[in-house]
Amino acid sequence: MRRQGGAAISENSTHADPPAPTAEPSVGVARTWIPPTHLGSLIAGVAGILVVVILGRTIHVLGNGPLPIDVWWHDLMRALRTDFGLAVARFMQTVGGTVGVVVTGVVLVAWFALARRPWHVLTVVLAMIVAQLLTDVAKVTFARPRPADSLGATALTSFPSGHTSMAASVAIVLALLLSTRLVWILAVGWIVLMAWSRTYLEAHWLTDVTAGAILGTSVALITWATIDSLRRAAESPALRVPATARDDLDAAPAAEPSSP
Repeated sequence: MRRQGGAAISENSTHADPPAPTAEPSVGVARTWIPPTHLGSLIAGVAGILVVVILGRTIHVLGNGPLPIDVWWHDLMRALRTDFGLAVARFMQTVGGTVGVVVTGVVLVAWFALARRPWHVLTVVLAMIVAQLLTDVAKVTFARPRPADSLGATALTSFPSGHTSMAASVAIVLALLLSTRLVWILAVGWIVLMAWSRTYLEAHWLTDVTAGAILGTSVALITWATIDSLRRAAESPALRVPATARDDLDAAPAAEPSSP
């Protein structure tokens, strides 16, 4: 105790400890669930779908027939036609058809399920379903006629190519999930081969398979980025209650009801 200016001042009261800073919630937790690569994939996927819509609308406004580049590529494929090329194209048509797609989906689901990767299973299934739905909607919306001399299609509409969109969605999803250079090379090669086969059989115009490849790739990017972000959120430590906190909650006595 000391006096200053006639007033008694306690030495202990003049240097009180500052209040402990309160912990502020981390604003970066949510950002870790959607890393820049995932955000870029979402943006690229949405942009790709918009490109398909704009291309389809442009073709529709121009009469819904083949563009000059479609005619050029169509004539080129016819000029280069061989028995071996037709055999390869028909094989690709079978693999990319309804039965082939179902078998591919079942094999991939079983593979990832046995590997105990449920998020991979969800990604593959969702990508295939969404790609098929968007392709069907686009076909009905734009109703572009197929080439009259088609050798391998019975459906009436051709924009975008369903075989190519499904091939792209599955191939790109696998490349994103497995993330190896070899898988990426095989994925790109598979998409190109499927697109070529559809034009080689004159079942689609070049712009049909281009739109199908863009649509399938876009769906794969959006699906992978969304599901993987949800996985990160579910596995984030910020959403888990620490063991000590759970023990404290379990040990805490229940509040007694207040008497009236």
